Amino acid sequence: MTYSVGIDMGGTFTDGVFSNGELAASVKVPTTHFDLTRSVMGCLAGGAAAFDESLDDFLADVGLFRMATTIGTNAVVTGTGDTVGLLVEAGAEKSLYGPSDPAPALGVFVSPDHVMGVDPASAAEEVLRMCRGLVQRGVRQTVVSLPAERREDETRLRELVRERYPAHYLRSMPLTMGWETAGTTDDAVRTSTAVLNAYLSRPMAKLLYRTEGTLQQSGLTVPLLAARSDGTCSRTARTTAISTYSSGPAAGLGLAAAETLRDGDGAAVAFDMGGTTLDIGLVRDGSFDIDPTPEIRGVRVALPVAGIVSVGLGGSSIASVDSSGVVTVGPASAGAVPGPAAFDRGGTEPTLTDADVTLCFLDEGQVLPGDIVLDEESACDAVAPLAGGEPVDAALMVRAAAHAKAAAALQSVLADAGVDAADATLYAFGGAGPLHAGGVAESAGIGRVRSFAHSGVYSARGLVDSLVRQRYEASMETGERATTVLARLLARARLDLQAERLPVAEAPVDVELVDDSGATQTVETTLDGDLAEVASQVLAAAGHADGAARPVAAVAVETLSLPPEIPREVLERLATGHKTMPGTRSPTHHAGLRYGRDRPAGSPRQGDRRPRERNVCWPDGVLSTLLVDLDDLTADEVVHGPALIESAGSVHAIPPRWSCRRADADSLLWERSR
Repeated sequence: MTYSVGIDMGGTFTDGVFSNGELAASVKVPTTHFDLTRSVMGCLAGGAAAFDESLDDFLADVGLFRMATTIGTNAVVTGTGDTVGLLVEAGAEKSLYGPSDPAPALGVFVSPDHVMGVDPASAAEEVLRMCRGLVQRGVRQTVVSLPAERREDETRLRELVRERYPAHYLRSMPLTMGWETAGTTDDAVRTSTAVLNAYLSRPMAKLLYRTEGTLQQSGLTVPLLAARSDGTCSRTARTTAISTYSSGPAAGLGLAAAETLRDGDGAAVAFDMGGTTLDIGLVRDGSFDIDPTPEIRGVRVALPVAGIVSVGLGGSSIASVDSSGVVTVGPASAGAVPGPAAFDRGGTEPTLTDADVTLCFLDEGQVLPGDIVLDEESACDAVAPLAGGEPVDAALMVRAAAHAKAAAALQSVLADAGVDAADATLYAFGGAGPLHAGGVAESAGIGRVRSFAHSGVYSARGLVDSLVRQRYEASMETGERATTVLARLLARARLDLQAERLPVAEAPVDVELVDDSGATQTVETTLDGDLAEVASQVLAAAGHADGAARPVAAVAVETLSLPPEIPREVLERLATGHKTMPGTRSPTHHAGLRYGRDRPAGSPRQGDRRPRERNVCWPDGVLSTLLVDLDDLTADEVVHGPALIESAGSVHAIPPRWSCRRADADSLLWERSR
């Protein structure tokens, strides 16, 4: 029996989707920031238990392991990346080679005090003095980025530092060269890219390399494939820290894009709301944009990123009030440990989740992943100070502020793309997505929402459709033959596919050939057979045979592989929640609002089933709200809001004046009354 594994590590919870091709299971555990590997292992232990396997036996039978993370995104949004130092050419300390003074990256990813100008011809002691000064200021990662024509000087500086501080010394200095991170000739973009990569490098390396090592010691025989920002994935050894930015949301966006084609939605907004961030992406006609040079917190970088806007807003986002009484939510987060006050694990600051519990959208005694039991009294005590001691008023303000912040980001995405909100469908997923999608959609002018039975692990499920893409580039050096260089790149591509245990013969390969005028041609080929012969055939097909009039200036090889998918019918039986198999449900508990509000009794409906209701405080007031178990909802039933539709791990909050029906086994369609 061979298992497929997809794990998505978020800032608050870590989600896993597991399948043996016949059954699928999902697991959700708290993310333990003091030891991220523990979260991955806990998730895997839950997956093994779901299939009645020991962890060692389960790992030994894993045939495909893909992992995404929002750790990098969360670090950028919350400003908690590593402390970076930067050496640039003297005179570029403020501009970082760009037109702005100061450069956008200053004060965002690198402190102005940690940027030093260097003359590449400086004596060794001068360069080392600068490095020592950065270390004394608390710098943990150092970047050297000189103009493109000074690449050899960059290399000399690295060798100089390495000679004085070898990698095996305790005082060794993590050093990154600008040209190693990004090959662009734009000095400003290359420098910003290298700085952001260093900003994310240590936490990502700690997560990926330590996790892969632990997994291999525990019996994993296949490589860990790290998800990347463009929706693809690759081996950890071929993954840079910056390329993992927004990898979890990209996997969810890719799945949403596929499902818009199935559902016939021409324009859709992926609304991925977890515990720490809200990630928004636009899908049109089944596809989404990839930006090769996006702006991340206003800083332009060379990184192919799916068109996603990340906002510091999630269930664990901390709420605060200013002197004028205005409430804001995020970007700071309580995470899962200690988490919101409602988790009753030591957290005291008010969060969006505390507001949800206070208003009874989430229930007293409800059990969350990690055996977290929601405590209403703690939630009320945390939010009450925001409104002079009135918890319900404070909680309403927190939800309103969160929904306004999300709606503004959503409207901006739609406006930039020229899409009318009335023509869009909101695809709500993530642990908090379905709970807040209705209020945000109303604020943004959207009248259709889709949510999913597996909303809580949607991005982890999206990993099963991830492509494995690699790109290899080389410029022609004087005297080199194009056939030799291209054959060398093809050989590297074949070795990497073999190392990733992916089929070589079926992998599409595109070869890009650039002549000395800058014109580009693309030829499709294969990695089968003698690669020198393959290279000659590709060059001949493009009119670039050795000795041709148009010499080759540069070549690039890109491979694409689609690993075996989990059958859709298996995924549609996917159960969400903590350590559950298809068809199982987690226990739920229900209670009314505090302060003397009683729960209505209810009356018989549809045979022996009796409706369950509880009072929930909506913006319209305290309303008797229908409680529906998703597994009990048939295809011909229409649920009219206000209602809370519960599935293991998710609550779908249907507002008043909205209706909802089960579109299929996998999804719900909400529509606003006209």
